[in-house]
Amino acid sequence: MVQGVGSNYYNPYYDPRITSENQNTSTDNPLLSIGGLFLASQGINLLSNHASKALMRGKEYTTPSNIAEVTRAMLDKNKLNVDVFFVSPDNIDNVSRKSRISINDLREVAEGKNAFYTDDAKVAVAPKSKPSLIQHELGHAINAKNPILKLLQKSRNYVAAVPTALLILNYLGKGNSRSNKETFIEKNAGILGFLAYTPTILEEGLASFRGIRAAQKTLAGKGVKLGALKRNYFFAWLTYLCAGIGLGIASKLSIKTGIPTSIGM
Repeated sequence: MVQGVGSNYYNPYYDPRITSENQNTSTDNPLLSIGGLFLASQGINLLSNHASKALMRGKEYTTPSNIAEVTRAMLDKNKLNVDVFFVSPDNIDNVSRKSRISINDLREVAEGKNAFYTDDAKVAVAPKSKPSLIQHELGHAINAKNPILKLLQKSRNYVAAVPTALLILNYLGKGNSRSNKETFIEKNAGILGFLAYTPTILEEGLASFRGIRAAQKTLAGKGVKLGALKRNYFFAWLTYLCAGIGLGIASKLSIKTGIPTSIGM
C-alpha cells in the first residue's frame, strides 16, 4: 500500500531518540573510514611511483652542450656561487671527493634516479644520463637567495612531524571534554596536512619554472623544443603533489587511529 504525505506509516528503523547528528550509519564506521584512507594512500603511492618512472624514462629535450650553455647562463645571470656536478657510476668517487658529499648520497644520482641542490654546501648535482635536471636544481639555488622562498624550502624539514603535531594539538584542545562532537582538527586534518606541504609544492614548481625559462631565453633562435623538458619537470612535480596528498591522508589517519602515521613522505 502506498502511503500518502502525512500518513501514519510505521518505520521499523526509526528511533526518535537517535537524531541525524548522532545516528551511527555504515558510512560512519571507523573501520571502513580507515580502510578507505589506507586504499587511497596506496593509490597515491602508485601514482607517485608511476610519475617517477615516467621521469626516468623521459628523453632529454636537447644536447648536453646546449644544457651546459643553459647551466652557465643560470650561474652567471643570477651570480650563483654554486659548484655543479654531473654524476655517473664512473665518476662518483671523484665527485664525492670534490663536492664533499658522501657516495651514499650520490649513488641514486649516479643511477639516474635523483638530483639535488644543497644550499649549505652550495652544490648542485644531476645525473650525467639526464643532465637537464640540473636546471631545476639551479632553480632551487636561485630561490634560496630570496628569504621568503628559502623559508619555503626549509619547511620540508618539518612536514614529517605534522601528523604527530596535529594529534597532540587535538588532544590538548579537547582537554577533559567528553563531547562526541568533532573538533576543528578532526574535521580538517586531511586538509591541514596537505596545506603543510603546499610550500614545498609551490617552491618545487617555481624551481622548474626557472629552469624552463632559462632554457627559453638561452636557446632562443636555436629551434629547440621544450616539450620533453616540460613533461619531465611535470612528472617530477607530480611526485611532490602526491607527497602532499599523502601527508594529508597520513594526518587524517593519525586522528582516526590516535597513532602517528607517515604515508607518502
